[in-house]
Amino acid sequence: MWVSKFKRLTEDLEDVARQKATLAQNHKWSDIENLPRPDKLVFETWNAVPDTYINMKKYTFGILSIFGSTYVCEQLFSTMNYVKNKHRSHLTDDSLQSCVKVKVTSYSPDLQMLCAEVQEQKSH
Repeated sequence: MWVSKFKRLTEDLEDVARQKATLAQNHKWSDIENLPRPDKLVFETWNAVPDTYINMKKYTFGILSIFGSTYVCEQLFSTMNYVKNKHRSHLTDDSLQSCVKVKVTSYSPDLQMLCAEVQEQKSH
């Protein structure tokens, strides 16, 4: 029973990786976001394990969460080092925090709307 669940997980993860590579090769970046997330597949599989093995599930979730949080932390420090380089070493903490937020967020403003709202300056 378990073996089949984890074999299926392996197949699903390999399939997602293949689809991602194909979409990236064809520059279909927005379609990549619609693929199932590998971490979600892993957690769903472990959640399907019966609660009679609760200690094993807790141990597994603990180990899995370490890697995720370490990765995010390292990625954030890498971004901070990129923002605060030798040319911008005198940034205040608030400015650095704002720059890092802008760098790591996926927000994309509606530029056409913003440009439409800007009042044109007439020359003299």
